[in-house]
Amino acid sequence: MAHEISLDEAKEKAHQAEIICLMMESYPNKMDDSEIEAIASLLSKLTGDVCAWLIEEQSIKSNKII
Repeated sequence: MAHEISLDEAKEKAHQAEIICLMMESYPNKMDDSEIEAIASLLSKLTGDVCAWLIEEQSIKSNKII
């Protein structure tokens, strides 16, 4: 199975998620509930893609060892 995203895309998505988390730390009381819901949805998508990529990469590397 081929990766659905590249290493560079996974790196960029992880970086974007990190920036969003840092923004939330800085401005936690200045966000409406709807903004927090939107951010949570975006973080879920960004980190889910990265997680899926890492799981697939780990699987590929594990199969090469055997």
